[in-house]
Amino acid sequence: MSRSLFMLLTGIYGLLLTVLMLFTPEVAIRNYGAPELNPNHIAVMQFLGLSTGAIALMTLLNRNAPNSYTLRTLLLAQALLLVGGVALGVYHATAVHVPMNSFFMGDSLFRLLLGLGFTYFYTRESKLAQGGAMAA
Repeated sequence: MSRSLFMLLTGIYGLLLTVLMLFTPEVAIRNYGAPELNPNHIAVMQFLGLSTGAIALMTLLNRNAPNSYTLRTLLLAQALLLVGGVALGVYHATAVHVPMNSFFMGDSLFRLLLGLGFTYFYTRESKLAQGGAMAA
């Protein structure tokens, strides 16, 4: 799979999540196993939805960009966001005993795969940039 196609698919996925988090935060919160809802949960979910949308939009707009420091920074930020988010979620589920369900597990696995994909493309683009710098 090309970097451009990977970034297109993850950008679209991020925008779909954004719509769900902004306009149906109650559903998103219940899917993650929260036993009860309050206005704070909804506000945080909508804020995270807006943040997710901004990052997804950056990913979509830069999917065809040439290899550059800016592109590699975006790839690294996405990798850290996704892998770090999974690690934090696992920590909360195991150490803090936040409710966990099968949806959380499936979503975490999917996000981990996306994070590893961004890590792969970041590493590849970094090696290509170093190779070009050595040749110059």
